[in-house]
Amino acid sequence: MQDGSPIRATSEAAARKARDRREAIAWARALIDESVGWVILDTETTGLGLTDEVIQIGIIAPDGSALLDSLVRPLKRQSIPGAATAVHGIKIEQLAGAPTFPELAPRLEEILRERRVVAYNAEYDRRLIKQTALLSAVPSPKSRWECAMRAYSRFIGEWDFRKNDYRFQRLPSGDHSAIGDCRATLKIIGTMASARD
Repeated sequence: MQDGSPIRATSEAAARKARDRREAIAWARALIDESVGWVILDTETTGLGLTDEVIQIGIIAPDGSALLDSLVRPLKRQSIPGAATAVHGIKIEQLAGAPTFPELAPRLEEILRERRVVAYNAEYDRRLIKQTALLSAVPSPKSRWECAMRAYSRFIGEWDFRKNDYRFQRLPSGDHSAIGDCRATLKIIGTMASARD
């Protein structure tokens, strides 16, 4: 067989998939073994755009206990688009008595300081936290972010030929509340950590 044969390509793809799955398992095991020094964070927002804001933040410790579970009253948005409410069920009326992001910022900084932040789709949650901080004229918490969705996608191993990367997986058992999605993320970390490699 020549080097460019389909058999060789298939065998290289299988080896990569096995290696990436082992790395995802090792990442999850390292988190579980550490048991401190990291948290899981999730947000619900007014939407996906560049002017949207965080309207719910959940943060849990590695043992699943809630460190922060709060609605957030937006400063700039006076309404929540129906498409966003259809996902998380939060209406603007529910946020009337909630703290604003600037009011929560000191607590957020205290929880996240010196910790790794794990999120399911970390790129999105990190952007929305930074974006809301900027819109609120407060500093964004400085943390090292890690993406459980990318690790889980490597663990599952469904290849997306259009992206030339693994297909992102929906969060199993997520309920689209910030704290519920944190707990669902912890569950998949446990699933990966206990898998055979």
